[in-house]
Amino acid sequence: MRKGCLPSVSVVALSLSVFAGLGCSGIDPVGTTSSAGTGGTSALPGGGMSAVSGSNSTTSGGVQGTSGSGNGTSGNGTSGSAAVQGGSGQSTSGQSTGGQSVGGATSGGSAGSGTSGAAGSGGGGGPVVTGKVRTGKSAGCDKPPPAADSSSKFILHEVHIAGLDPVYLAGGMYAQTSGPYDLSFRPYGVKLPANYNPATAYAVTFGGGGCGGSAQGFASGPNGGFGLAGNAPTIQVGLSYMGPCFNDGGPSIGNRPDSPEEPYFRAIMKEIEANYCIDLAQVFIGGYSSGGWESYTLGCAAADLVRGIGADEGGFRTMHPTCKGPVAAVLVAGTADTENPIGPLDPVADKGTVDRLGSLGSAPGRDNILQRNGCVGTTTEPYSDPKYGACVKYSGCPANYPVIWCALPGVGHNNSTLNGTNYSPGPMWDVLGKLPPP
Repeated sequence: MRKGCLPSVSVVALSLSVFAGLGCSGIDPVGTTSSAGTGGTSALPGGGMSAVSGSNSTTSGGVQGTSGSGNGTSGNGTSGSAAVQGGSGQSTSGQSTGGQSVGGATSGGSAGSGTSGAAGSGGGGGPVVTGKVRTGKSAGCDKPPPAADSSSKFILHEVHIAGLDPVYLAGGMYAQTSGPYDLSFRPYGVKLPANYNPATAYAVTFGGGGCGGSAQGFASGPNGGFGLAGNAPTIQVGLSYMGPCFNDGGPSIGNRPDSPEEPYFRAIMKEIEANYCIDLAQVFIGGYSSGGWESYTLGCAAADLVRGIGADEGGFRTMHPTCKGPVAAVLVAGTADTENPIGPLDPVADKGTVDRLGSLGSAPGRDNILQRNGCVGTTTEPYSDPKYGACVKYSGCPANYPVIWCALPGVGHNNSTLNGTNYSPGPMWDVLGKLPPP
């Protein structure tokens, strides 16, 4: 099978194949980790990564030691740091103004001071992260949808994308075309839920598939979009690449830290908000293979809009846009996947794969999300549904930003089935569709 191409299965099955392992060489601290009490609890290892610009809400006092005093630091950088407040579930906003983090996340045990955080007393309960994702209804509520839209099939829409770097435009080094489209004018598909009511705010689910096909063909009949828990009605949106894959980063765009996929997504999101009634706190992205890479990149670059992601057999680039905050995540990866390996890859021993992908593997990408979500430690517990026995849930993650990791033993690329169970849609139903408020 062609690398990264979609397997020969039904569109329905693929519309649910939206989870993948992720890869990343670094972690973007966003002012979300906490540690407290005697001895403290070490946060995830990492260092020398880029800090995030903007304000980030954090909470400490989550893991309480015997002394009852909590502290935490997060995203300390050479030119900025994020404030943290200890204590009983209090949260405060901090600023992280760029810079490079010196030593990654810290391990606690002593009271914070200065911009690193104030000591808390009492406290208790689990860690909580307040994301920057928006809430409320979109401007498109109470308006009729475009006349051609349907609940039985995806309808082609088109969007103009402004603000792209000239390297992506006509004549630029990384310009691409597919039929009438280029990176500044791209298609996407929309499928309405049955009996769409413009007075009801719906969840919206974006999806992308593997490499291959035309932009227009993919947008008109995408393997994108997916269902939520209990078959909740959603507005499904199919993302479309120029070809042969999404340009989420890596060698296809010269390992640049920006990506034409972020402005593409934001342009679509603007149109979706204007034309449909959506719940702004219920925006999800999922994808398979190349769509998994897309999901992970947008779950980083557009985390201010995206509540949760699912990624199946994808990854995360070493060079990527600045991450905007935490994101709930369900990640599926095969231990025998040589196309998008779990890793962590060695830059020297695995140089060929690292150069091909611009990534160190799925596991470092998972760790990026754990860090951003303010997860404490790396302890796991079995996923709540025994049907998905290969999945684990990270115990120290906030309830509002969980991370589910499913490493399938012996499973390769283009295959997310283990012991007769398809993991692609599986855990997503009960995780992303039943999240507490952000």
